[in-house]
Amino acid sequence: MVVLAAFAGAARAAGDPARLVDPLIGTGGNGHTFPGAAVPFGMVQFSPVTSQREPGGYRYGDRRIRGFALTRLSGAGCTNYGDLPLMPTTAPRSSVSTFDHRYEYAKPGEYDVSLGSGIAVTLTATPRSGLARFVFGAGARTGTVLVNAGGSANEVRTRLHVIGHSRVTGSTVARTFGGDCGTEFPSYTLYFAAVFSRPFGSFGTWHRNSGAFLTFDTAADRRVEVRVGVSFVSVADALLNLRTEQRGRSLEQIGAEARARWNEVLNKIQVDSGTPAQAQVFETALYHAFLHPNVASDVNGKYLGRDGTVRVARGYVRYTNFSGWDVYRTEIPLVALLVPARASDMIESLVADGRESGQLSKWLLATVETGMMVGDPSDAIIADAYAFGARRFEARVALQEMVDGATVPQVGPFHYPSSGPDGYVERPGLDLYAASGYVPFDHGEGMINGTAATTLEYATADSAIAQLAQELGDDTDFATFAQRAESWKSLFNPASGWIEPRRADGGFVPGLRAAAQTGYVEGNAAQYTWMVPHDLGTLLVAMGPRTRVLHKLDRFFAKLNAGPTRPYAWLGNEPSFGAPWAYLWLAAPWRTQAVVRRAVNNLFTADPTGLPGNDDLGALSSWYVWSALGFYPAIPGAAGLAVGSPLFPRATIALPNGRRLRIEAPAASARTPYVRSLRLDGSPYASTWLPLARVAGGGTLTFDLAKDPNRRWATGPGAAPPTLSPTS
Repeated sequence: MVVLAAFAGAARAAGDPARLVDPLIGTGGNGHTFPGAAVPFGMVQFSPVTSQREPGGYRYGDRRIRGFALTRLSGAGCTNYGDLPLMPTTAPRSSVSTFDHRYEYAKPGEYDVSLGSGIAVTLTATPRSGLARFVFGAGARTGTVLVNAGGSANEVRTRLHVIGHSRVTGSTVARTFGGDCGTEFPSYTLYFAAVFSRPFGSFGTWHRNSGAFLTFDTAADRRVEVRVGVSFVSVADALLNLRTEQRGRSLEQIGAEARARWNEVLNKIQVDSGTPAQAQVFETALYHAFLHPNVASDVNGKYLGRDGTVRVARGYVRYTNFSGWDVYRTEIPLVALLVPARASDMIESLVADGRESGQLSKWLLATVETGMMVGDPSDAIIADAYAFGARRFEARVALQEMVDGATVPQVGPFHYPSSGPDGYVERPGLDLYAASGYVPFDHGEGMINGTAATTLEYATADSAIAQLAQELGDDTDFATFAQRAESWKSLFNPASGWIEPRRADGGFVPGLRAAAQTGYVEGNAAQYTWMVPHDLGTLLVAMGPRTRVLHKLDRFFAKLNAGPTRPYAWLGNEPSFGAPWAYLWLAAPWRTQAVVRRAVNNLFTADPTGLPGNDDLGALSSWYVWSALGFYPAIPGAAGLAVGSPLFPRATIALPNGRRLRIEAPAASARTPYVRSLRLDGSPYASTWLPLARVAGGGTLTFDLAKDPNRRWATGPGAAPPTLSPTS
């Protein structure tokens, strides 16, 4: 673990927030993060691979390393990537070494470990390449580096070529996700070029060139370095990426540049005066939020399109790795607010991807569509990005793609595709949804993954389309999709007060209990019922008298992270992310403040088990960042924030226009969650909704916080966040 600064503000004063980041947070428990070297949104994640099969590639409790791989997802729930593990060894027949956390150091852009074999390893990265240094122990006359081209987490087949005495090139074809997610997933090809710092004396290959072992004389020179470039296009481009980005610079120089890249983005938000542990958790969460999506185009602009054609990205950088269902709620708004130019390229990537394939993506990984999870999340991703300031993309083209995906039924299987984009369906059951206003349980379940969950996701996506259409002056599409966004009402059962799966004949599935998972995805009726973010006010009115609904919410939050089988909150997973903010529509903001602070204090900690669930490519960490600042992007596609209470006495958000939004809360602490009053630029502010337009030019929000709630603040008419239903 990274040693905490004696005083959290010291690193800030030095302009080095990367000093507070601990990439080991989340590598234990269910966080599934990785500790290796990467730069913000880079194609390469150069990270250790421990011996156990693990979605993040690394398990904190596993004390055996079997290689250092070039690619990884942070926080996904299925095994992924892990391409081209490299492993130094003094015993060629052994590809695994023990290690001790006392001799391990992870920081943004660099990873160091001393292996039990006596070999010291240092890793760093550029956007499209990695650099490793292996220092063999004194007395080792020869050292070997294993190049395991067939060692990807979900390997299919490989090609490997040893060229001369200092270079290895090739490709690996691997599945995007492993079978541990219960289905067959499409495959991708990653090309690589590895160049060693000095010639190897001998070499050999194994299993028909799925790997190579390279032997070096280490009696006089114990150090071996290897530089590796990767590409989704070709070996030639992998080598071009390597040469262009590294330019022969030293590991120390590249590591310093990687750290500078991290400080540039981490300094977009500055927090001061919290405890050292709070600062470390916050900076690490912000770090995790900037790991994905990832660059997919090479330095020459070439990329592999979704149609399998090599193309050139002109005027933008192509991105991949969009875990749509996860990131639209929290991570995309954060990225768009802080780095809108990057976010614009990400959205332009989705738009171009839709143009190439005829459909918007759901879960794009390694340039191919996996079809993972449910709904139509690209609609919310695009609308989120636009609302939070990313405008440098073809917005009208995007809107047309969103409308087409929501109105033109596609032909193909209902669920995951077997290979590539062929057979992928953007909105499974669209014809049923359009005809009935919901996806019928008896027509869809078994073919569609969670009919109730799918209906709610489609409603949210329709609302996002409506909001973007309204922003672009398209009144016809706005009216159409604002009306369609009310489809959630078809699944609300007034007899039970829950959102429930419904049959084609109009009847609800009988015998449903609050903890039932039938018809839902990664959740149950109690957790999904609150997931109507665009029309939450209407839902709460339908649920009954205010006091009854408050009691229902209070019972729901009796447990904060109960998992999918119990009728309580599961804040470690996406369907529950917005639920704590439901109190705002019930004129009880102090209850939101209390629940969010309980979660911030108790579910997120500065240790390897410090994440309460899968980080899902930064989605969970982004929830923490927003909550610790005192806000939440509660309505996908809406240009505003729900207001909670800040954890830190001072925070500053650097806006893209050069202005700053300052958040002042002198009494802030873990024990003072309640807002007594709020001022915006000195004037009283009595609303729990902050339109972004109000702070676009910067400003100062001053919170007066206390240990006891003020049950009168922000409870009057019009104080709650908006409800977007046209008939509410």
